[in-house]
Amino acid sequence: MDIGKIEIKLDKRWELQDFSVVTKEYVQLYSFFYVLKCVNEGLYVGLDFSTYPWGGGYSVVNFFKGSYGLTPEKYRLQVTKIQYASPGFIELSGVISVATDVSILVSALCASALALNKTYDTIVKSYHSRRLGQIKVYEAESRLIQSDIAFIQQSIKRLSSEFNLRPDQINAIQKITNGNELVQLKILLALYRRAEPIQEQQSTGKAKL
Repeated sequence: MDIGKIEIKLDKRWELQDFSVVTKEYVQLYSFFYVLKCVNEGLYVGLDFSTYPWGGGYSVVNFFKGSYGLTPEKYRLQVTKIQYASPGFIELSGVISVATDVSILVSALCASALALNKTYDTIVKSYHSRRLGQIKVYEAESRLIQSDIAFIQQSIKRLSSEFNLRPDQINAIQKITNGNELVQLKILLALYRRAEPIQEQQSTGKAKL
């Protein structure tokens, strides 16, 4: 994998909490797309996150921690330079193609922020009304009714499209969840929650990937 310079441009007034978005959400998205890239290249065969309970936020946290843990140190994001004075920037080193995937996702959110927010809210509302969060993932096949299955499949397709995910990335998500569509939906919803703060920074002109 090609390692190179990744620059996040900074503008306007930043608060300390703004930097936490870069150090937390951006790193999690980068690790996620790194794992997808590896899976598509034939690495991590048999990786299966569907074995997690996925009954609450703890599994989501562990999923992203697990993705970070699967990223070798030499491919992790490293800070090479920071300049706050205008024009400000954070210069990182990392896998260029993976950083590009993060940028594509954030750009997709920026292009239709209101529409995507409405899509997310609509899906989450139906997700809770159907009590899908209370279904243990290993019981999903036997407990989900047909309308729930259709809702999950449609939601996955809609989010994947609006996130501008490529077919190979969608295929990799299917592999790391062992085909469990309920887990896939949970991952995509979590992906939005991590990309949204970065999208907000970019939309307001504070940062540009």
